[in-house]
Amino acid sequence: MRRIVILRNQEKEVVGYRPMIQQGTKEQRRDYYQTFRITSEVSQAEALHAAKEWRDTVEWRLGIDPARHTSARNGKPITCISLIVSQKPPYRAYWSTNQTADGAAKIRVSIGTRTYQEAYEETIVRLAQREGMALPEKMPEAPPPRRDQYKRMLKSGLVSIPAPKTTSSRRKAKV
Repeated sequence: MRRIVILRNQEKEVVGYRPMIQQGTKEQRRDYYQTFRITSEVSQAEALHAAKEWRDTVEWRLGIDPARHTSARNGKPITCISLIVSQKPPYRAYWSTNQTADGAAKIRVSIGTRTYQEAYEETIVRLAQREGMALPEKMPEAPPPRRDQYKRMLKSGLVSIPAPKTTSSRRKAKV
């Protein structure tokens, strides 16, 4: 990740800039930064310009694409459909696709105005139109929600939701 932190004094006046580049995560994370202060010889514009120049030079030296905020991919090369259920009341549920690498927008179809299965099928139809694919002859069954999603959907008053799959317990059976 890259950013330039604005340094301020106690009177909230800008006194300098600290460009920062974070590379990697957890134990492999490495931070690069340097401070550029505003002085009587260095104006605010010059300090900001020097900070940007340092940041761009370090990115080039590290092999990071210039002007990328993060090295993580913006989108996946393929599209997937996910069930999204909000964590807090009022609970909202919808089927959503991710934004693909080519920049195609997300597709969201709300559950509530349509049933669980109808919303899933509508998502598939819109996705097929967007990707220029043929629709399947028989629409697939919507996958069941996770247990926590199911509980929140019931609390919101949604009906005709398939029960979540039961998973085998990790506990040993009592004999």
